[in-house]
Parts: sequence; C-alpha cells; structure tokens
Amino acid sequence: MRKLKILIAIILTVCLFQFCAKDNSALNTVSTLLNLPSSPLNYLVTYPTHVVTALAAADNTPANNRLTNEGATLGRVLFYDKHLSQNNTISCASCHKPELSFDDNVALSTGFNGGKTSRNSMSLINLRFYQNGRMFWDERAGSLEAQALQPIQNHVEMGLTLNELEAKVKGLDYYPDLFLKAFGSSSIDSTKISKAIAQYVRSIVTYQSKYDLVKEGKASFTTSEARGEQIFLNAGGPTCASCHTPPMFITSNPSQGFGLADNNDIGIRGSNNFKSGSLRNVMNRTNLFHNGSVLSVQAMLNAGAPGTGSRPIPQHSIAPQDVQDMLNFLNTLTDETIYTDPKFSNPFI
Repeated sequence: MRKLKILIAIILTVCLFQFCAKDNSALNTVSTLLNLPSSPLNYLVTYPTHVVTALAAADNTPANNRLTNEGATLGRVLFYDKHLSQNNTISCASCHKPELSFDDNVALSTGFNGGKTSRNSMSLINLRFYQNGRMFWDERAGSLEAQALQPIQNHVEMGLTLNELEAKVKGLDYYPDLFLKAFGSSSIDSTKISKAIAQYVRSIVTYQSKYDLVKEGKASFTTSEARGEQIFLNAGGPTCASCHTPPMFITSNPSQGFGLADNNDIGIRGSNNFKSGSLRNVMNRTNLFHNGSVLSVQAMLNAGAPGTGSRPIPQHSIAPQDVQDMLNFLNTLTDETIYTDPKFSNPFI
C-alpha cells in the first residue's frame, strides 16, 4: 500500500510538472510561434523610375495610412494568422499563397468550414496601383482597407463578425506590442487591423522582373520577347495593352473589364463585366478570370474565352509563333523575388 501511495504521488507530480510546462509555453507565444527579427524588415523600398512614375499616377495609399515597416510587419502577422477565422483553420494566406503570386491554384478556394468561395481568388500583387472604389472582381470595396475586412466577415471564407475578430486578436498575447509599434498604442480594433493588412498588401509590388531590367536599361529582350511585346501593345482591336496597361499591366479604367460568360454572376453593377487584373506574374498562375474557368494564359491565347455582357472578350485567331512570342514576353513580367523575400513569408513557425 505504501509503495502504491508513493507511485501515485510520483505520477501526480509528473502530471503537475507537465501542466505547468505547457502553461508557461502558452505565456511565451511570441517567442515560440513568431519568427520576427528584432528590427523590422524593410518595406520602404526604392522602386525603379518606371514604377515610381506609375505609382505617382495611381497610388491608392490614403493620407491616414502611410506604409511603415512596423505597420506592414503587423499586417504580415495578421495576414498569416489562422486565428482570424472562426475555427482557426484559415488565414488570408490560405487563399492568397505567396508561392503562387498571392493567388490560389484552384478555381474556387475552400473556406473555414469546407465551403467553396463564390469567385476565384484574385492575385494580391500590385494592388497599390488599383483605383480606390474598385476593389474585388466586382469593384464593390472602396479601398484596400475595406477589402481587408470583407473576407474575414464572409460566412464561407473566414466566418467572423468584427466584434469576434477584435476579441480573438485581443486574446493573443503577441499582438499588443505589435500594435504599439505600428500605431503608437497597444489598443486593438478592427480599423487598425484593416489598416495593417492594407499596408502589408500595398508592399507586395513586383519590380525586379526581366521586363523591369529591360526598362531600366540593364537587360535586353530576346528577338521573340521583343516581338511578343509589340504584339501585346499593337495587335488587335482593342489591344491587350488597352486593358493591361504597362508598366504594371493594370487597366487605368477597371470598369472596362471584359465579360466572361457566366449565368450565375452578374459582375460589376449587374453588367456581367469584371475587373481586369494585372498580368504581372500571370505565367505563375492558373485558373484565370473571376470564376477560374480559363486554366492558363496559353489556353486563353490559343482559344480565347467565351464572352458576354456589354463588352465581351474578343474572339481571335493568332498564329502559333505569335502565341509563343506573347508567352515569352509575358514570362518577362515574372518577378520571382516575391516568392523568396522574407518580408513576404509566413512569420509563424
């Protein structure tokens, strides 16, 4: 009996020790879950001249949410944090994967409870160059700040109310210090959350592709790439460039986006049209257009896409060599640094 009592005491002591160890680890969430440097990474990049010129004409950054290293760092953590969904299974990065140019590799993404989104996940690169008042495929959001909160509140995507969002973020002990550094106060609310995520997304700019090097005079196109650029700029009516304007390959008038045949989605203000997205890094993406129905750029060039709405996608016949030249040119728009740059990577370990 005495030996049994001693054995029970030992077991209880071990269990108590393990419980305390787990409790202590929970108190050290920052050091065990986040891999952030002591000084923030640099998000205040000096862009080449042709990008600076485009940014001056199109930058959607509001005066009350200028990009800072600390704000973008907080936004990066929020972007990758699965606590921002109802059951802690989905983050913004679940549908906007950096290795896929902040896009997804399926037609419709999967939400927190296994449901499918109603539209294809649009790439988040270069959103800083889109006009305010025209975010999402149907241009329903007025700003990147407004866009940041809508997926979190969507009943399929992440499933939280703003009150639930604030409560969850306040309950995580690694956030007060991050909010303090970003905004000068450790208080947490949905407005600050939206601003931080918007800062991070605005920092995702491609400017180190071969195309950029050519425009800086540091590289040259091959003969095929140069032919492809001329076809892109000049062939057809309208031309490719009329909706995907260089150097960021984003239309200056998003509402002129073409319509893609879809009986279930009426698009921008019921017109059956959808916003034209950037072609930067498009060769690394699949399932194109708002419903993901076109599997690749090559498929689009080879066959076109069935159109509808007030401005249907032009049907076209393009010679095989012209297709290859166009593909070679579009490959020069790929900036691979966004796949490997630590400041865009998952901060959780």
